[in-house]
Amino acid sequence: MKLDLRFLNRHIEDLWCQAIVLLVFKEPNILTGVLSTLNYKLGGSLGGILGAGLWTGERGENFLLATQDAIRADKLLMRGVGPDRTFGIEVLIKEISETASVLDRMGISEFGINIPPAEGRDNEYGLYLEMATAYMVETFYNNHKDDPDFLLKIFFSVEKDFIIVLDPVIDRIKENMRPGLEFSIISDRQIKKDYEEAM
Repeated sequence: MKLDLRFLNRHIEDLWCQAIVLLVFKEPNILTGVLSTLNYKLGGSLGGILGAGLWTGERGENFLLATQDAIRADKLLMRGVGPDRTFGIEVLIKEISETASVLDRMGISEFGINIPPAEGRDNEYGLYLEMATAYMVETFYNNHKDDPDFLLKIFFSVEKDFIIVLDPVIDRIKENMRPGLEFSIISDRQIKKDYEEAM
């Protein structure tokens, strides 16, 4: 197995990949954030589904939508993580691991993902990114470690306010990477630093 990780300050709907993945709190607000933009690009279909109560963001609840070329990814997968107030590392680890299993069963190995910041806990966001990376990679590794041609490519869509936490996060990811696993990590933070140093 080979691994390609990218931490990007890009809108998730602009990423070229097989699927985009959203972890979504219970009873999401379709009028703000990434859901608002996706709803617009998908012709209001998310608003109709959420407004009708067909999907509410309960923990463990999946919603899969074929995007029909409305965005660059072929599929949208939303995974409910329950109420914002109960969201933490334990919930994240369980839901991110199960989400990785769902993606693997679907044959998806190239995807963009958005990890939501929990309200009032911005200081924990770096840890969320680190744990999400570790447990997603571990799930795929357990299933594909003996396949030298399998490539897992994950694009993390990171909001501008959180780009600054990437350096220590990436350092810890590298330190804890499985020995022998061939990997590369690219971040917009590093690209910006390289540019500034070149100037």
